[in-house]
Amino acid sequence: MRLTVVGCAGSYPGPDSPASCYLLETEHEGRTFRLVLDMGSGALGALHRYIDPVDVDAVLLSHLHADHCLDLTGFYVLRKYHPTGAQPRIPVWGPEDTDRRMAKAYDLDEDPGMNEEFAFTLYPEETFTVGPFEVTARIVAHPVTAYGLRIRADGRTLAYSGDTGTCDALVETARDADLFL
Repeated sequence: MRLTVVGCAGSYPGPDSPASCYLLETEHEGRTFRLVLDMGSGALGALHRYIDPVDVDAVLLSHLHADHCLDLTGFYVLRKYHPTGAQPRIPVWGPEDTDRRMAKAYDLDEDPGMNEEFAFTLYPEETFTVGPFEVTARIVAHPVTAYGLRIRADGRTLAYSGDTGTCDALVETARDADLFL
């Protein structure tokens, strides 16, 4: 599992650093599988430095504050109006109402909103699989619904908090992880 820090600025992007966005890659079924954790303000442009964003296989959003999700709107435009044609639908996991909130952020009607480009899914209570990654999402302490993510692949575990204060769910998410962001 390879981690690339695309952006890690605070509540807004800086001149040389986008807000939260992390790229996880690992080999799977003869190709590189690409998972993006959060897509905060300024992240989509910076993601081009590392990969063609069209090659992203799935997105996990920790919560719906702009510094963690807003560039999903630009990613929608890239996928829908790409010069080679509309791109295949990919999964996006996030809190309840992610589909409606992202459509509203781009001033789209809720139906179809961004649902033709993204398969929006609420985090399940149990561990689930995204390509080669096993993901466990736990609700953590934040003013809005937010998730800590525990991601396992290639015998390694990454824990990602997004935004949170200290809480039992965060401790469980981070326990024995190889890396905690």
